[in-house]
Amino acid sequence: MINQNIVGQPAAAGANAIVSGRAGQLGDNIVSELHGRYYETTYRSNSFLLSVSTAAAVTAFSGGAAGTPMLAIFNPAGSGRNAVLNKVSIGNVVAASGAGTVSFALWFGTTAAITQATTVTPWNMGTQLQSGSVVTGFRNVALTSGSAASNAIALASYYWATAAGAALVTNGVFDLEGAVIIPPGSYCALGGSAALTSATWIGSMQWEEVPV
Repeated sequence: MINQNIVGQPAAAGANAIVSGRAGQLGDNIVSELHGRYYETTYRSNSFLLSVSTAAAVTAFSGGAAGTPMLAIFNPAGSGRNAVLNKVSIGNVVAASGAGTVSFALWFGTTAAITQATTVTPWNMGTQLQSGSVVTGFRNVALTSGSAASNAIALASYYWATAAGAALVTNGVFDLEGAVIIPPGSYCALGGSAALTSATWIGSMQWEEVPV
């Protein structure tokens, strides 16, 4: 296929005019974003969110079978869609009352069907309703019958010393840019490695669902 674009600024054209695309001097196509990066998939109701919006303590989690993460999504076999992770967030609300360290990570991999009955329906980011997602969400409950995770991505570390104060490293929103795909028959969990005394957290997972 041959693309024939114009190098430099095209002649002025009014509404509904047909114009050629633009190119750089090395033959590169020049494009610009009309909307935000995730506008189209969100507007088409393919973007979903699961969050802890009321600060809560976490249970120590390191990807073990049937563990209790802060948040998790399970994409059941036969769902017909991939869950493509875009963003994850984590934030400390109440500081720990005793010395300690906790690291937060995403744990993911294939799994046996998770049978935990206490579930959370993900929010559709386009409609702002809890509907439309093929995945099952979990918030601070054991992933009953779930398998151990085979992969991990470290996100944030929190250190508290009662006499010295606290430091939270890389706290905030992490853009995964779709690098993690949770296919049918797999899950992804956001968890902290330790349950520090009195510490509470908020956090979220946001993903796009794409037909397989």
